[in-house]
Amino acid sequence: MSDLEHQSPVGGRLAKTDVVYRDLREAIESGELVPGQSLPEAYIVERTGASRTPVREALRRLAAEQLVEIAPRRAPVVSRLSLRQARAIFEYRRLLEPAAIKLIVGRLADEPGLTARFKALREQFAELVGRPYSTEFAEEFAKLAKAFDELVIELTPNEFLARGIVDLRPQARRLRRMAHADIARLQESVREHIDMCAAIVDKDAERAMSACQQHLFHVDRAIFDALLKSTAGRGADVDIAP
Repeated sequence: MSDLEHQSPVGGRLAKTDVVYRDLREAIESGELVPGQSLPEAYIVERTGASRTPVREALRRLAAEQLVEIAPRRAPVVSRLSLRQARAIFEYRRLLEPAAIKLIVGRLADEPGLTARFKALREQFAELVGRPYSTEFAEEFAKLAKAFDELVIELTPNEFLARGIVDLRPQARRLRRMAHADIARLQESVREHIDMCAAIVDKDAERAMSACQQHLFHVDRAIFDALLKSTAGRGADVDIAP
């Protein structure tokens, strides 16, 4: 089965536009397609096997999410984030995500069975503590961090709060890759996730919120440290221009 024949959640084939959109979005978020990279239609057609119409529709969707920049008489390019935008994203995350975790802790009082899911994640993170860095370690950590984020979104009882977190994920994931590039920082992040999970399991809303805020603060700092180490930010995921 080709990429354009993947099944949708309801059992039908995904629209070609959706397949192109998902492929490009994943490639941008993962860093396969780097900031500033040109995306000629011919390249995307060859990459996905789709025709030009769904390619253009997918690019418009990505542009609406600020993942791609489209301008007249030039090929679309993978967008760059300004330093101002990066700061704004983390300021917004520090409002949304601790609030979501507080609501989740309140929900666990009525649905104690959900606690086991955070307990399982805590145990999986604990298995990474003290392990030397390797590609496998980094991949396992990234997988668990994604699972934690997805669980928070799934269990947040306020749909508008959950939607706000979801809408930030594409840009937040691009920024997170910079934090994960700091190898020494990964073990700290493992412990921060353990702290968040432990506080949720203990149904301690204030401690869980504080742990989340501290984690986001440290991720934010790691990203900007990475920018300072780059050559005026050039070639990094975030443009230092305001």
